[in-house]
This record gives sequence, structure tokens and C-alpha cells, in this order.
Amino acid sequence: MLDTRRLRLRRLGAADEALFVALDGDPEVMRYIGSRGGTREEIVARVRDRIAADHGALGWWVIEGRDDGAFHGVAALLRMPEGEDIELAYRLARASWGAGLATEAASALARYAFDQVGLPRLVAVTFPENIASRHVLEKVGFVHDGMSDYKTFQVTHFTFEVSEWRKRRAEAGDADRRGRGRGRRAPR
Repeated sequence: MLDTRRLRLRRLGAADEALFVALDGDPEVMRYIGSRGGTREEIVARVRDRIAADHGALGWWVIEGRDDGAFHGVAALLRMPEGEDIELAYRLARASWGAGLATEAASALARYAFDQVGLPRLVAVTFPENIASRHVLEKVGFVHDGMSDYKTFQVTHFTFEVSEWRKRRAEAGDADRRGRGRGRRAPR
């Protein structure tokens, strides 16, 4: 389980099937997802395959509210269809859009990938017109490095190196240390 200020990410389980099917059945949510569409039966089969798959330290995660357990969406660390790269992916229910939850969840998953799994880098892909997702990736620390083929789509490709992750963490730690004590009045 991964906790953030507002979220809890936990591994996907059989009890999550109905929520995941509803998410993947929403055409607006799936608009920029490569594995979209199909009949309800096809969506159910795809979700069941994802629940049953064993990806070891990688795989699918449910994004839920830390305090209320509300379902916000899913995220994943998965091997790219070609090559050895590991992709960070996410999608949120429409009711959860625009609140910074994708950035919070993606940051938590990147931290897990680098600090606990020990990955040297992550990749992510988005449809070129998915500006919101591009902004999420850039806030997390991913760098746009061109276009690539993904399944049957032409997508924007991003990378995030562990060295950049460590640098960002060190800078954040320095900023936290510099900020301590500000705003406090000295005792008289």
C-alpha cells in the first residue's frame, strides 16, 4: 500500500472488478487510452485479465481516498509492449479530474518504482492532444523526448530517470530544511 496526503494506492483485487469495469466503460475516461472500446463483455474480460495477472512488484493499483476510501481510478507500472521499459500509467474517474489527484498518484507510484523496486527509469506515453496528462507527467518529473508508436497509435513519449528523481528529492529536502522556522516569531 502507498499512502500520500490525500490518497491510498493499493494493489488491484477481485473486489475492484465492478469499479474498474465502470471506469473502463466510460468513453470520456477512455478517450485517450490505448486499450479502449469494445462491448461490455470485452471490457469485463480485459478487467478480469488485469486482476488475474501477476506482475510481481509491478502491476495495477487502485487509487482511492485515504480518509474515505472513495474510488478515484487506477494506475499501473507495466512493461511496455515492446522492449524492457516500464510504463507508468493512470486514469481517473471523471468526478476526480482537475483536483491534482493524478499528479499525487503518479508521484507516489514513481517514488515506489525508484525507491522500492529499484528501477533505473520509467516511461510514459500520452496521446498528443491529451494536454492535461502531459502536464501531470511534467509536474511529476517526466521529460518529453519525442513521438513513438504505441500499439496502433502515434503518441508522445516521456522518460523519467532515477538520477533526476534523486535530484528532485534532494532539492525538495533542501527547500524543506530552508523553510523550517519561517513564519515563527522568536520567543521574547
